[in-house]
Amino acid sequence: MNTSVLPTYFEYGNPQGLPLVLIHGGAGGVWVWDEVVPFLKDFHCLMPELPEHGSNHANGRFSVPLAAQGILQLIRERTPQGRAHVFGLSVGGQVAVEMLARAPEAVFSAVISGAQLLPVPGYRLGIFSEAAMSLVYWLGIAPWKHNDAWIRWNLHTSTGIPERYFPQFKRNFQNLNRTGWAHVMSENYRYRAPAGLEKADLPVLLIAGPHEKTDIQPTNRLLKQRLPRSRAVLVGQGLGWSAPQEHNWPFNNPQLCADMLRAWITGQPLPSGLVDFS
Repeated sequence: MNTSVLPTYFEYGNPQGLPLVLIHGGAGGVWVWDEVVPFLKDFHCLMPELPEHGSNHANGRFSVPLAAQGILQLIRERTPQGRAHVFGLSVGGQVAVEMLARAPEAVFSAVISGAQLLPVPGYRLGIFSEAAMSLVYWLGIAPWKHNDAWIRWNLHTSTGIPERYFPQFKRNFQNLNRTGWAHVMSENYRYRAPAGLEKADLPVLLIAGPHEKTDIQPTNRLLKQRLPRSRAVLVGQGLGWSAPQEHNWPFNNPQLCADMLRAWITGQPLPSGLVDFS
């Protein structure tokens, strides 16, 4: 990654407000925050694009450590104290974890939602390798880029994202390429909890969905053991959401997401809809 070039990023809100970095998930984009940031106008929201996503082609191949390095540089150069509050979703959560291990002094508080850090079934068989993810691209993405029915099916079934995001999702789907997809997906399954998390002596909120019992919930138990001031919660309990809807919950309840961030950053009680989990 070329860290002499900052990642492309977008800003929203009050430049004098509390700095808040919002890190989107893999194969997604900053449009995840479209309906969240209007509730956070008093914050200074910084929304970087991960390498090989959107218009970020200057930072090279995607990897979690290098993405973290670039966003840490962004925080140091674009915030008054060289520190920010951080929220990472899915792959963005993995990046936030790496940031906590590398430079906890650059983070005031963190929220990590849906970060997978443990091996999933089949990983050791190579079914999540870069070659396997390339095959998924050629079979499940490349032939269908102009098929609205297939794209819409993926929107609802694979990602649990509401219909109103179809234009952004379609544009993102059509812009996916084999190398970027394979790099991001294989890295997502390969990444593991880094050393040094015990030095991150700061408030960290860990979020999973009730259905995420075999992947995200065990990851959050592991992180809770390693992060000294962490708290684990479930989101979406009793709402009838599917596992993909829980994973991508900021799309499905953007106001709850914004209210959660405001409460966590300011040290207030979390809103209803988030329940403690052990």
